[in-house]
Amino acid sequence: MTRTVTIHTRALLAVLALCLLGACAAPLSRPAPDRKLYNITAQRLESLPAATDKSVLKVRPLQVSPAYQGKEMVYRLGETEFESDYYNSFFVQPAQNMTQLTEQWLGRAGIFSNVVDSTSQVVDTHLLEGMVNSLYGDYRDRAAPKAVLEVQFFLLKNKNETYGVAFSRSYRKAVPFASGGKDAAPLAAAYNQALAEVLAELEQDLRGVK
Repeated sequence: MTRTVTIHTRALLAVLALCLLGACAAPLSRPAPDRKLYNITAQRLESLPAATDKSVLKVRPLQVSPAYQGKEMVYRLGETEFESDYYNSFFVQPAQNMTQLTEQWLGRAGIFSNVVDSTSQVVDTHLLEGMVNSLYGDYRDRAAPKAVLEVQFFLLKNKNETYGVAFSRSYRKAVPFASGGKDAAPLAAAYNQALAEVLAELEQDLRGVK
């Protein structure tokens, strides 16, 4: 009798063990979600002739607030609640991407004779610096999300190798978009619009203060 019970107990334990192993293995067999990569691609469509005054604008790499330095997209869910999204991220670091786009935009604007990056050995007449203070999807109102971009720019003028601030301004855009659920493509498109609006306003301001 005791032997029979022992055999049955062992069999039951074996079945339970197999069930547990099956339950543990099930999640491992599920495919991982695809990771999607996006880029901000704002561009000035029209290219104007360059100025003829031999001015040179050097664009320094934009700095980004520590909260938004990574490639992962950042979402604001509450007044103090934020989260990053590993599965929806930028293809290039935001600082590098937006620096290049700023340089290209102003190069096509024709305000200066030349627009170069910070690695150029050309002596500049003007220096542009920028700080990205906000770069996130605002989902506090889930029915009306917004792409928030805030950038502060400084234009420095070179006078005998001494730089003075000729202009500074903070630009903030909150562009609404239709929520795509787990699809971040609408947010990326809204970032494009936000940066294009910022650079268009920066262009107009630089024309007046150059």
